[in-house]
Amino acid sequence: MDRERLLKQAKAKAAKFCSTRERAPAQVLDKLLDWELSEEEAQSILAELMNERFVDEERFCLAFCHDKFEFNRWGKNKIKQELFRFRLPEQVVQTGLDNINPNRYENVLKDLAEKKWNSIHSEKDQWVRKQKTTAYLLQKGFEMDLSIEIVSSLSDAVQ
Repeated sequence: MDRERLLKQAKAKAAKFCSTRERAPAQVLDKLLDWELSEEEAQSILAELMNERFVDEERFCLAFCHDKFEFNRWGKNKIKQELFRFRLPEQVVQTGLDNINPNRYENVLKDLAEKKWNSIHSEKDQWVRKQKTTAYLLQKGFEMDLSIEIVSSLSDAVQ
């Protein structure tokens, strides 16, 4: 009886944990295991929470991709790398990344490139300026080919 009550409390606590923001199934499972539940008990509670839609990996992935792109201005490579931490299926990750508006993505990339390009105005050597801007975009997680294309267009506009 006591263990049953403990499991009910753990489920209620996990539901509250999930209600504050979107959570990946791996996050919830880790939290349940931190509360010293057995693997079987934790998996059972997680399954119940998923059935009751407290936890939804696709919904989590869409929200994560949206937030990291819009607020942190990360590129798809960095978002994808971060999503690996949550042990989500590749198909779910790809769905989340595909949900990012391509026009908005290009506009953010151009905006970041222009700001970085203009912040390196003291650098006289165009090659170094291009390299620093490209490195910045890659660090933000944007694709190599897109970054080079945008930086080249900035360099051509200056010349």
